[in-house]
Amino acid sequence: MMDQCAVDELYEAFAALAGSDPDHCSYPKGYMKRQAVFACNTCVQEGMDPAGVCLACANACHDGHDVCELYTKRNFRCDCGNEKFHGFKCRLHTGKEERNVKNLYNHNYFGRYCSCDRPYPDEDDQVNEEMIQCVVCEDWFHEKHLDCPAADGEVLTEMICVRCMEQAPFLWAYAARLAGSALNKQGLCEEHVSTDQTSGDKQPDAAGATGRGESGTAPADQQVSDGSGCVWKELTAGATPCSREAPVFWPYHWREKLCRCTDCKRMYVETGVPFLLDESDTLLAYEERAKAEALRSDNLLLSCLTSVTPLTHVQQLEVIYQFSELKDELREFLQQSSDQRKEVTPERLRDFLEELQARKRRRLN
Repeated sequence: MMDQCAVDELYEAFAALAGSDPDHCSYPKGYMKRQAVFACNTCVQEGMDPAGVCLACANACHDGHDVCELYTKRNFRCDCGNEKFHGFKCRLHTGKEERNVKNLYNHNYFGRYCSCDRPYPDEDDQVNEEMIQCVVCEDWFHEKHLDCPAADGEVLTEMICVRCMEQAPFLWAYAARLAGSALNKQGLCEEHVSTDQTSGDKQPDAAGATGRGESGTAPADQQVSDGSGCVWKELTAGATPCSREAPVFWPYHWREKLCRCTDCKRMYVETGVPFLLDESDTLLAYEERAKAEALRSDNLLLSCLTSVTPLTHVQQLEVIYQFSELKDELREFLQQSSDQRKEVTPERLRDFLEELQARKRRRLN
């Protein structure tokens, strides 16, 4: 049996994929709010313009290629087959524009991460510690390169790296009051626990309710602007300056506390972070939706995978791909049998599976 940590990792990996369509290119849907994205190192190599492809294209168009999973990216449109692929055509959707001008890229698309610009997993690193993602630039960082210990505990759920904090400097005022860092994260956790135990407020639920008593009003430090004033200006005037030399770890539902006055909304757009006002933008929200969908549609797969010998992340992806392919092939086989009014006997099913395996071997060769 897998330990709980391995099970959680498997669910997260499956959720990232379950939130995307494994059969149809996502390009017609435009710049999707969030989807699983992959980079093909066979088609797009170092020195070329970076490009990413959706789950379906990674599976169908780039089968057998050196494909790197980037987990999820926001506001991304599938590049498969556009001019960045120099003549390689998408098998699932033709007629794509030459470029997706709104896509944002970083060194992740060439398999490199963190400020150390190294691959993951790193053959030269004997530890290969887990990485932490910045929710703004969506790059992944080693804890040892964050210049501070990673925040632990359920109360701290998102991280913003120093570079992105400087990109949106207004966030430092919120950080001094709401967030955790190398200097004040422990105090934040203790304050949160103390408040919950003494006030009787409930823990945040899935709908996003947080820290509200029977009266329905939020504590003063959790209120957002109601249009009569600017929360950010009030924080700026009264906040004690915090260290600007370390990444910031934010508490559960911290985005609810951002001011929503007109001036602040304009500031979010100007600094490139308007998505911070969207609670559904978070990885947590995406994973929860995807997990719910996965449990409805592929509960059998999850049950099988969580009861076998622990798999690596690459093996998990391979199992999911093969399972999806097998479903499609089996559906087609059963449909043909029905159309031709042929009985599905054990012998015919065995022949079908042997032919499927033979085709796979030929493709790999």
